[in-house]
Amino acid sequence: MPQTRSRRAKALVKEEDESESSGSVKKFESRTPRKLRRPLDSDDDEESSGQASEQSTPPKVGKFQRKPTSVDTPKRLLEKITLEDDEESCSSSYQKARKMLNGSATDNLPGREKEIQELTQTLQKAREEQQSVSMYISGPPGTGKTASLTKILSDDAMSRAFKKVYVNCTSIASIGAVYKRIYSELDSKKTPKSEKDSLHAIEEVLKGMRGKMLLLVLDEIDQLVGNKQAVLYTIFEWPRKFPDKLVLVGIANSLDLTDRLLTRLQSRCELQPRLMHFAAYTKQQIAEILTSRLEAGGVSKLFSAATVQLLAGKVAAISGDVRRALDIGRRIVEVAEQNANSKKTLCMDDLGVDFLPEDTPIAPKQVLDVMNTVYSTSQTLNEDLDDVFPLQQKILICSIVLILKNDKNRDITLGRLHEVYRRVCEKLTIVAVDRAEFMSLCSLVETRGIVRIQRKKEVKLHKITLQWDEQDVTNALKDKQLIATILNSTSCLK
Repeated sequence: MPQTRSRRAKALVKEEDESESSGSVKKFESRTPRKLRRPLDSDDDEESSGQASEQSTPPKVGKFQRKPTSVDTPKRLLEKITLEDDEESCSSSYQKARKMLNGSATDNLPGREKEIQELTQTLQKAREEQQSVSMYISGPPGTGKTASLTKILSDDAMSRAFKKVYVNCTSIASIGAVYKRIYSELDSKKTPKSEKDSLHAIEEVLKGMRGKMLLLVLDEIDQLVGNKQAVLYTIFEWPRKFPDKLVLVGIANSLDLTDRLLTRLQSRCELQPRLMHFAAYTKQQIAEILTSRLEAGGVSKLFSAATVQLLAGKVAAISGDVRRALDIGRRIVEVAEQNANSKKTLCMDDLGVDFLPEDTPIAPKQVLDVMNTVYSTSQTLNEDLDDVFPLQQKILICSIVLILKNDKNRDITLGRLHEVYRRVCEKLTIVAVDRAEFMSLCSLVETRGIVRIQRKKEVKLHKITLQWDEQDVTNALKDKQLIATILNSTSCLK
């Protein structure tokens, strides 16, 4: 019996060596056959019955991990052509255009060269002479006030020259809370207990400052208007109390805020802020901004000169708000992309060849259609919402309908809508956008003519009104599973 087992083991080792030389099986950790690798004290019934030699088997050969081979069937080839065609030739150009027409970009600000130069000179003079100064910048929404200051401070030399504190006054809970916010930006490690303590702490910091001056920017400063304007007077008196420590910049829409509400500043020359006004953009300036952004993204062929002038002229005549022009431009690109993709799909369905050029110019009619939708109250439900609307916009619209159908208070503020929208996103396990991006999202929906935004001094108090008939919107969305889930989520209203 031992001799038989020894011969079989040798035969298996030889067989394994031959397999290794041919490269057809995996290497084993041991040369000992599997049946022989047992504990010495194991009780083997087969050996005791004398049948081990007949029932012992050679070790199993390792399985191959074959690489899956893909067969390019006609169906797969068509799918590849469709994907490559959409992403590379059509969608890429439109996606670049939408990116370049994003209102948050501040790299290039045509039409604001004079204002930027004046702001830069004021800051440089204050830094070189170590002399405090206050400024009040006014102008309608979307005229580049904050963007111009942001562009100036993006310069490394200018940025290093100041200790910067930026506060958007729409984000504070109360007027006096601005002191806490300013101090938290100056020293994030300490939190004063009261507003009075915060004010005292800020003035102590200003007294002890050496070297760099403090650049304090208060955006939407008209939110600090109160009964006696005590907070505004206190802030605008800081440059006089600390004559070599502070550059104060207040930004708001109102042209006459300092004349109308801060009359005491006018009686003392040392307290008067330097005034700067940003006028609404002209048609030519808006056209230049649109053209420069499209050229920077290499997608200027999408918009002809005529379409750019058409869009710029309409916006300039109504508001001169360049952010509005950019939002409408993005909407026009969305519509053009949908039309181009539908044409490509038809070509592929017919098994034809798609000869659409990569940068199909946007027709003036498409611009007019979008502009008429934005600036009129006509209700149109000809579009398939599931195909046209991005997911976040669909959630936003359905959140509005959810509130209107189930909430007794039908006055929808932006703050209330964002809260309901955020809860809906949590239920759907979708990441919700923050408050700043949400406002931009609402603006995009407004460009479709679906809602109208009634703007207030405080952003969260903006009123949102549904322009389309509620029942028509519900009927258009009721077959969509996602929409039905949202409309049934009444718990999100609590």
